[in-house]
Amino acid sequence: MKVRSTLLALVTAVAVAGLTAGCGSSSSSSTTTASAAANTGTSSTAAASSSTPSWLAAAQSATSQAEQVPTAILQTPLGSFKPKSSGTIFHVACNLALEGCTKLANGIKAGTLAIGYQFKLCNGGTTANQINECFTQAIAAHPTAIVVNGIGESDAANSFAAAAKAGVPIVGSFTGDSPGINGVVTEVAGNTCAQQAKTVANAIIADSKGKANVLWVGTNTYTCNIQRQQGFLDQMKTCPTCTVKTLSFAIDAITSQLPSQLQSALQSNPNLTYVVGTFDAVALAATQAIRQAGKADSIKVAGFDGDAPDLQLVKEGSIQMWDDVTGGGEPGYAAVDAAARHAVNKQVPKVTDITTMLVTKSNYSQIAPAYQGPSGYEQQFKQLWGKG
Repeated sequence: MKVRSTLLALVTAVAVAGLTAGCGSSSSSSTTTASAAANTGTSSTAAASSSTPSWLAAAQSATSQAEQVPTAILQTPLGSFKPKSSGTIFHVACNLALEGCTKLANGIKAGTLAIGYQFKLCNGGTTANQINECFTQAIAAHPTAIVVNGIGESDAANSFAAAAKAGVPIVGSFTGDSPGINGVVTEVAGNTCAQQAKTVANAIIADSKGKANVLWVGTNTYTCNIQRQQGFLDQMKTCPTCTVKTLSFAIDAITSQLPSQLQSALQSNPNLTYVVGTFDAVALAATQAIRQAGKADSIKVAGFDGDAPDLQLVKEGSIQMWDDVTGGGEPGYAAVDAAARHAVNKQVPKVTDITTMLVTKSNYSQIAPAYQGPSGYEQQFKQLWGKG
C-alpha cells in the first residue's frame, strides 16, 4: 500500500507577492459611479452592484448559500426500503488519533446500530501494514459490507482487490476515489472534498474582495486531502488579483515538524492574509503559529471537518473565521444506508452525496456545538428503513 505524505492535512498554501489591482472600484471611481448614477436616475446601489466583477459576485453569492443550514438528508429521493433483519458493518477507519476519523467512525457505528446490524471496527492507523491487517480481519468476518473512511484504493490496492475477490462489497467514505472502482458499491461524499475546498476559496475571495494572499497547507496522505488542495487552487484561479502558495507537510510529522514549517512560512511571507489547513488539526496549528508570530490581527484561517477546538475559535471570531463541515453523524448513516440498500439489491448511486455547510461566527449558534447533519437526520433515515 502506498501512503502519501506531502501536504493536505494541516496547512497548505502559502500566499506571497502583493496584489496590484483591487477587485472593486477605487475611491475615485466610486465617486464617479455615484455621480453618473445620480445623473442617469440609476440608484447608487445598482451602479455599485454593476461595477462588481462577475467572478467576485459569484463568490459572494456562493458563500451566502454555503452558510445556510441544511434541513433534509439527500437520500430521501432514493425511496424507502426494507433492510435485511440482520447484518454486520465492518469499519476500516483512518487514523483514529485524528478527531475527524473518530467522528466518522462514531457516526458509522450509530447508523449501524440504528438499522439493527452489528458493528465492528479496526483502526487503519498510519501505515500500510495496519490497513492491510484491518482488511484481512474484515474479509474474514464476512460482513454485509466493509465501510472505509479516508483510505482509498491507491492506499490499499491489494486489500481492495482481495475484498472484491472474496465478494465482500466496500462502501467508500471520503476516499477521494473515482466512482466505479472494482468492488466498491458507492463513494459516500465522492465529490465532497473538492466541493468543500471550492467553498472555502469562494469565502476567501469574497471576504478579501479579491485581494487575498493565501497559504494552503496540505498533505498527500489520503486522497481527500489531495482533492481539497486541487479544488482550492482551481477555484482561486477565478480571482485574477489573488495570490496563492502551498506548503506541504508529512502527516506523521504533524506535531514534530509542522509548527516550525508554519513559523518559517509566516516569516518568509510577511504579506500573508489567509492560511487554509487541509483539515482542522492543521488549521489549529496555523492559528497557534499565527498567534505566536504576533499576527492575529492580520491573518485569517480556514479549516475543514468541524473539530471542537476549531469551532470554538470560529464561534469567538478568533483567527479561524471559517470551517467547512459535513455532518458529524450524517455521513455514517448514509454509508450504512448504502450498504443496506445494496444488500437487498436496491440500486445505489455511484456517488452518495451528503450535506455540507460553511460555519462562521454568524451562523454558529444555529448548529452549536457542532453540525451533525440536517435537523432530525437520524429519524429521516429511520423512516427510509421502516424504523421511524
